[in-house]
Amino acid sequence: MDNHHVKVKINGKETYGKGKKRKRNAKEKLPPQPNNGPIKDDFPEDDLPIIIVDESAAAAEKKEEEFEWVLPKEPLKDTSKSSGDNSYIEDLRQLNKDKGTKVRPAPFGKKKKLAPPSFSKQLLVSIGMAIGIGTCLGFLILGVMNMSGTPVNPEVPTTAPVANDTTEAPETPAVSGDGSATISAQTLSVLQAGAFSTAEGANAEIDRLRAAGFPAVAVSSDPTFVFMAVGQNVEGMKQIAGGAQAKGFDPYAKEISLSEKKMNSLSEQDVQLLQEGQVLYKQLTVATALLLQGTSLDAAASETLGASFDKVAAIQDSELTDSIKEWKASLSGAYENIRSHQSSNNTEALWDAQQKLLDATKFLY
Repeated sequence: MDNHHVKVKINGKETYGKGKKRKRNAKEKLPPQPNNGPIKDDFPEDDLPIIIVDESAAAAEKKEEEFEWVLPKEPLKDTSKSSGDNSYIEDLRQLNKDKGTKVRPAPFGKKKKLAPPSFSKQLLVSIGMAIGIGTCLGFLILGVMNMSGTPVNPEVPTTAPVANDTTEAPETPAVSGDGSATISAQTLSVLQAGAFSTAEGANAEIDRLRAAGFPAVAVSSDPTFVFMAVGQNVEGMKQIAGGAQAKGFDPYAKEISLSEKKMNSLSEQDVQLLQEGQVLYKQLTVATALLLQGTSLDAAASETLGASFDKVAAIQDSELTDSIKEWKASLSGAYENIRSHQSSNNTEALWDAQQKLLDATKFLY
């Protein structure tokens, strides 16, 4: 074996030898130590020196002070099998510490591989994504369907009927029939509050009259007439106008002619009500006008009026069409207002009766 010069650096001082460790006096080579006790030749395990083997280490030693070598920790190698040209740098202090440990940290630059998620986590994530996507698609489809004005298939009901013994009976369909009736032409006397070229002007006048406690209704168009009372003669209307003039209105009495009116698609009860109702309508207009003029009804007139009302009231509302049913309600309401006036002598009840008769007149107009 060739002789190689060995350079040993102990605590910052260099020593040389030929392949073997020279034993030197520690007191001569070591720097002055604090007086903490005698200097021992044996170094503690943590203070073992770093032995650099190979001549190339001598040249690298000059750069040691300028550069810090950071080497990965490598397992112990069998130097007996290696060639003489190979050199190793080992830290005896670190080797003694690592004895008995099998797991060493990975070298620098290598990243720890993450373990893949378990199958259960992947399954839960997949189910969650499927539910989220399905919900979004469902809302999108519902939004598109709601944009349509009609069902996709109008012949098929959107929901199936639920069979239930406690289900309520369906509503009665609208009454209709193939009967017809004719309302005879007639002449009436009215108290007119004004004639207006626009509906807005007529509605403003109606509001003004009702705010003062008078009835009002708008009929016809171009022009639109506003009536505030109806009766059977012009003289009676002139007497009624005095109360309106006292409150700042300037109505005038006149006659109007209603043309014959024929109505079709009526039920049998509709036809009967139109026949009996025309009689009751005339009697009510006469009675309310007389009472507003200050004249009372005799017993015979009251009995005749009551008999006509009983015939109309006997007809069931469920057997009437909507328009005929409303006409009946107007006539019945006017009769009840007259009865209220007879028991209380309240003039407001008569004006309420006039409002209902004006509504009934608009139906005939």
